[in-house]
Amino acid sequence: MRDCTAVFNGSGEHVATIGFNESHGLWQIVVVQREAMEFFCPSKEVAFAAWYDEFDPETGFPRSTSPADFDS
Repeated sequence: MRDCTAVFNGSGEHVATIGFNESHGLWQIVVVQREAMEFFCPSKEVAFAAWYDEFDPETGFPRSTSPADFDS
């Protein structure tokens, strides 16, 4: 990825990275605790809007899920 922005929670922990994925030609959100959890967006603006609207800023997980959903 290029043009990456690291996203930190209130405790200073790195919870996500947002950047341009050149191989897909899309902007990508990667949750640090689960690198297999990737979300693709058509533009930088959409990626950051999705981060603020759809993700928990403390955990980095989508608001519709919890970290426990991925521990299986």
